[in-house]
Amino acid sequence: MARLSSDPFSILQTRFRAWETCIRIPGCDKAIWRQDAAGRVIRWTDFGDRFSRYGWEMRSCPSDTALGRALKRHKVEAIHWR
Repeated sequence: MARLSSDPFSILQTRFRAWETCIRIPGCDKAIWRQDAAGRVIRWTDFGDRFSRYGWEMRSCPSDTALGRALKRHKVEAIHWR
């Protein structure tokens, strides 16, 4: 991530924003299970766990819109750790 913050609420808020970008899996609890953009299954509680089959991390990438790029905004997305 571009900026580091020691505020726990800010970190959790960024993590939640990344989680919301993922695809919901029909028939599964949306608060626990999601799919990343590549179709890999991730689990909320396995954030940062590289030993888990469903571990995930956050990736920051430039915004898609011209305004977002001009303001140097980054969108955050959740990705499977592999």
